[in-house]
Amino acid sequence: MPFWKNMKLNPRKIYIMIKQQPRRYAVLWSLFVILMCIAPFIYAEEYSPKPTIQANEKEAWTGIDVSVVGKYATQYGRPPRDPYINTDRGDLLLFVFTLAGVAGGFVMGFNARKLFYEK
Repeated sequence: MPFWKNMKLNPRKIYIMIKQQPRRYAVLWSLFVILMCIAPFIYAEEYSPKPTIQANEKEAWTGIDVSVVGKYATQYGRPPRDPYINTDRGDLLLFVFTLAGVAGGFVMGFNARKLFYEK
């Protein structure tokens, strides 16, 4: 049995209520859309890039994989090499995270359907 059968307002009464006051909703939606289109221009700030401090390679901070793991790997005869799939080039890392998000969303949606809607 649909959930709206137990409610005091059935869909027909809701439709009649909305039909009696269509201008109010049209004006509110129009005002909302106009404000959302104008808001970026109202609250925008002028962008001025801040000067960056250039650091030398010796002064730059290195990660633990380069400073510790790389040092011991070289010491024991396994020098560092390039990875098989280099995710630092272009948008490959973004694409991988997008695919993972799509797969995770599908799994979550499928299980939510099984948990909450099917009996």
